[in-house]
Amino acid sequence: MNLITFMTFAILVITILTLVFGVLAYFLYKIRESKKKPQQSEGSYEEILLGRNSELLFFKKEISYDSLVLNEVL
Repeated sequence: MNLITFMTFAILVITILTLVFGVLAYFLYKIRESKKKPQQSEGSYEEILLGRNSELLFFKKEISYDSLVLNEVL
């Protein structure tokens, strides 16, 4: 009977410690996030695109259909 009491107590302590560490980690995360400097964005994609005279900001892959060979399976 003493083993059951001990195991019950161990499960209770481990559960309480898990909850305490979870709450502590959450508050430490919030403190760390509040100390970060906010990033200053340069603007949205559309605003930057207009400022670059409509040049694309990302690469555009062109597909050449001349080199493709189509095989028909009969």
